[in-house]
Amino acid sequence: MSATLAVKSQEFQTNPVVPQIPGEGPPLIQLNQIHKTYTMGDVEVRAVRGVSLTIREGDFVAIMGASGSGKSTIMNIIGCLDRPTRGTYILDGQDVSGLSKDERADIRCQKIGFVFQGFNLLPRTSALENVELPMLYLGVEGVHRDERALEALAAVGLAGREQNHTNQLSGGQQQRVAVARSLVNNPALILADEPTGNLDSRTAAEVMEIFQRLNRERGITIVLVTHEQDIAHYAQRVLVFKDGKIKKDYQVDTQSEAAVELTKSSGDRVERKPARMNTTNLIMIIRVAFRALLRNKMRAALTMLGIIIGVSAVIAMVSIGQGASASVQAQIESIGTNLLFVSAGAQNVGGVRTGAGDTGTNTLTVEDLEAIKREVPSVSMVTPTVNSRQQLVSGNANWNTSVQGVSEQYPDIRKWNVQSGEFFTEGDVRSAARVIVVGQTIGDNLFAGMDPVGQSVRVMNLPFRVVGVMARKGQDPQGRDQVDIAFAPYTTVQKKILGTPRLQIAYVSAISQDATYTAQSQITDLLRQRHELSASEANDFTVRNMTDIAEAANETSNTMTILLACIAGVSLLVGGIGIMNIMLVSVTERTREIGIRLAIGARSSAVRSQFLIESIVLSVIGGLVGIAVGIAVSLAIPKMLGWPTLVSTTSIIGSVIFSAAVGIFFGYYPARKAAALDPIEALRYE
Repeated sequence: MSATLAVKSQEFQTNPVVPQIPGEGPPLIQLNQIHKTYTMGDVEVRAVRGVSLTIREGDFVAIMGASGSGKSTIMNIIGCLDRPTRGTYILDGQDVSGLSKDERADIRCQKIGFVFQGFNLLPRTSALENVELPMLYLGVEGVHRDERALEALAAVGLAGREQNHTNQLSGGQQQRVAVARSLVNNPALILADEPTGNLDSRTAAEVMEIFQRLNRERGITIVLVTHEQDIAHYAQRVLVFKDGKIKKDYQVDTQSEAAVELTKSSGDRVERKPARMNTTNLIMIIRVAFRALLRNKMRAALTMLGIIIGVSAVIAMVSIGQGASASVQAQIESIGTNLLFVSAGAQNVGGVRTGAGDTGTNTLTVEDLEAIKREVPSVSMVTPTVNSRQQLVSGNANWNTSVQGVSEQYPDIRKWNVQSGEFFTEGDVRSAARVIVVGQTIGDNLFAGMDPVGQSVRVMNLPFRVVGVMARKGQDPQGRDQVDIAFAPYTTVQKKILGTPRLQIAYVSAISQDATYTAQSQITDLLRQRHELSASEANDFTVRNMTDIAEAANETSNTMTILLACIAGVSLLVGGIGIMNIMLVSVTERTREIGIRLAIGARSSAVRSQFLIESIVLSVIGGLVGIAVGIAVSLAIPKMLGWPTLVSTTSIIGSVIFSAAVGIFFGYYPARKAAALDPIEALRYE
């Protein structure tokens, strides 16, 4: 590790080099019969025609020529931005003419530095961040990256301007930043395409002085493309192109520095392999993606808005559905999940049979219920039930309510406690005593401010003594108030209120919830036997299972929850499409930036990862904000609308995962499009 740090810390120090006569160093660039033909429709344009050329290590070469002469094309081929149609290109002993796009990106990252006429710096980015860019794709760690970037900026005279953004620098300073960026990976070759084209003569001379110093002191090979004769004479050798061929190739004799050429020994340059996707590199790409998003805060916020609305809508809708489901489940559980209803008569919608629970149907007797309790092993308790709607009177107050005749086991079957007083006893049932237990609603209306226990009420002008008050209970599944009811012994209701021995319905409690279906089958068989029904005859009674009702209610609630989630999911889908559209626009707007990244050595995978991570970051941050908004809305709904809601951890985790998936799905196409851009065309994009 210490040896590695030592090498890194010495890279920007001037090392002694061996003087070398121009043109006698080992070959760095070898072009052999290079042809480049572009096809435009039916027309073929031969940009380069059979160029053969050797440039040695430590050379400083200027390429001149009129527009369309082929000098920019040969520069793109030398810089591994393009491949020749025919011919071979040997760079530093390696044939690069047939390499793939990513392999050429690796070569650019390791061995080539670029300086462009238009500077091609990232906008709204500091000088330091621009210079660090090539090292990001080489995998240089953060601390060493900063050190080397600072040294490179100091080497071109920009110490103290590291944090200035590009729009705060003059043209000459921006070009110096571009030169520093070309140096940080310690390249073997610097390619400068019209580096002084946008500069005044004094600033141009300063830039050329930097190139000469780099060439002399570090032995860096420099190839310069220019239109200007005086700029070309800063070099040691000049190539003049015309019609895709080299017309002239001569040494510059008048340049005073031409005879003092210093070359760099092969051991001075440290070779590194381009970075592959690992944890450090991924963190770097995430950091670059965050920087890009922070440079466009408003657009990023508006892009996230669709995801925020979608995720919050999903959470709110699911919470409404789950709240309704939990409320229904609680109401059903308040009745009893191991409960069965046995009623007189049989429901038959198509055949219009007598409705279940009809008092005019004498098919259910107390003896039937006693047989059920005695002979069905899966049944623990049974209570007969008869209903009557009556007016209860106490003093000057009266209240119309349901008076239900039950046995002393009713509170245990319904799991309903007595709040004050007590429930009537088995003796009260046998003697048909005039005692009554009232619900909280009746107590509040007939005995306001008094304890109902011990008070007297009249039912059909018969006095009843209040012996207890039932505990409060919520609404039943039909939304009715469960405490607006009074209970009396079923014998009392039969004999003294209804005047009939018939039973309407019975509550049966199974020994457990799992035993309800067994109990239902056994009760049905027993009653058919007792009622002497043949195999062809329909039941003259009805046995209903509360578990069936609960499952049906749950299924309905789950269906509604899924429906609400799907409706809200449409908005999340729209948000994802919005991200894709914005990212496509971003790719178009940042085409030149993409070209810069590709030109300085970014592999297609790095560019694709950056744009994909930007999309994922937008989705995840939007998802997190949407979760917060969704929870807030879910908590506000019960207060504002009175609807029950239930926010589940599953919906929150699912929203995060789904929002990230939206980012990946809708961000992949723009990311793939960005990675597929040709660096040459991207750099030319206006």
